[in-house]
Amino acid sequence: MVVWGRAAGRCSYPNCGKQLDGDLITGDLRKNHALLAHIVASDPKGPRGDQVLSLQLSDDPDNLMLMCAVHHDEIDDRNKLDIYTVETLLDMKRRHEERIARALEFPHAPRAHILRISAAIGDNETAIPRQDCARAMIPQFVIADRNPIDISIRGLEHKDSDRNYYDTELTNLHRVYDREIRGRFRDGELEHLAVFGFAPIPLLMELGRLLSDLSDVTVFGRHRGPHPSWVWPNDSPDISFERRKGNSAHKQVALKLAVSAEIPDSRVTSVLGEDVSIWEIRSSEFGTSVLRSQSVLSDYRKLAGRVFDEIKTEHGPDACVSVFPAVPTTCAIEFGRVWQPKAHPPFNVYDETPSGFIRRHRIE
Repeated sequence: MVVWGRAAGRCSYPNCGKQLDGDLITGDLRKNHALLAHIVASDPKGPRGDQVLSLQLSDDPDNLMLMCAVHHDEIDDRNKLDIYTVETLLDMKRRHEERIARALEFPHAPRAHILRISAAIGDNETAIPRQDCARAMIPQFVIADRNPIDISIRGLEHKDSDRNYYDTELTNLHRVYDREIRGRFRDGELEHLAVFGFAPIPLLMELGRLLSDLSDVTVFGRHRGPHPSWVWPNDSPDISFERRKGNSAHKQVALKLAVSAEIPDSRVTSVLGEDVSIWEIRSSEFGTSVLRSQSVLSDYRKLAGRVFDEIKTEHGPDACVSVFPAVPTTCAIEFGRVWQPKAHPPFNVYDETPSGFIRRHRIE
């Protein structure tokens, strides 16, 4: 019962989590698929057996894992014992039980569905592993469905410079959004979305526009250090953002989003010409990893909304706005979310390339 309780009645194998109490409820033990797997075998001649430890640990809860039948057979396959070592299984057991403990410690955490937008790898997985999403969400959220909502963009063999790339990917984005998100939010099936994005900036801004400021959404980003993870590190002093206004005499407006890197005005005027009012949202520090907490992302989002309002006030609702981003993926999604179709002017989205900024998309 100790092992069952620690595992919450679910298979401890990574990414399985199969609920194993159904056979107990029906009372039909002939259909039982819940098995106790030994890490160090109870028989010295068994898988991972030991002449001394096998007898000592035979009934020790710390040496037992709750498993479904499929994964019980998998870890005891004698051809795979170099994969399923004692150390590997102890780590597997620890991770599963810690995840269960965290979830139960916060029983009132809201339920959230995982939304991933990234390039596909093989036939099933994306560039964002599901277990990485789960680690980032707990304990803030309870995972509502073990099957994420996926928006798969074409892999690395298809470059965003290819002809029709954005038309194809935007069409795919809208199709998945309409099928998997819009109606389910309306019907109350989706309470909250945890968004994980690894895609070109124009696509992420469009995703943000679709999700809008009205949806219950939390955005997560990938952090490179100290260890690659989608968990917010919260490990460095908060950076700040400032708005720099442009000349109000122009109808053509450029908005630079300088967080990952600085954007010289010359890179804007080389595209739009000199007859332009250049606004800017810039961070106090530049870099791909400077944004390391949700509170800082929230500050950025609030400022972006105020800047949209100010541009409309200064230049009118018919202003021609172009956005030049150098931002992390999280900022791109949130920027799209704060834009409101009836309150803010439409804008063109430019994307940085080795030869300069190129117009990729229009949000209206």
